[in-house]
Amino acid sequence: MTQTRPAIKLSQAQIEVMKVLWQHDKLSVSEVHQLLNQHKPLALTTVATMLKRLQEKGVIGYEKDGRQYLYQAQVSEAEVRSSMLGSLLQQLFDGEPEALVHHLVDQETVSEDDLLKIKALLDQEVRRD
Repeated sequence: MTQTRPAIKLSQAQIEVMKVLWQHDKLSVSEVHQLLNQHKPLALTTVATMLKRLQEKGVIGYEKDGRQYLYQAQVSEAEVRSSMLGSLLQQLFDGEPEALVHHLVDQETVSEDDLLKIKALLDQEVRRD
């Protein structure tokens, strides 16, 4: 019997931290802080709190290196996307992928070029089956 991981729910700020960790192997709190501050100023304590909460959610891990902790992602970007999109699909579209796709293509903000790319992806998937 396989155990399924609970749905991953991350805030936008937590996703930004995860992006930093996906791009690097292992980072200290101060290194994560420096990288995040290139885009948005945050206090070091805020970054430390976010890392603690991500660790409590089981999406990052850490190891002790001397007097500091080095953090690393425990889940891939694809796993987070899949989990969060699955939750969105269930919550907003009653688990119906076609309702999600219909909503996306019905938006005026989707360009004709994007629609052609989506169609090509769908055609490729149909051919694979």
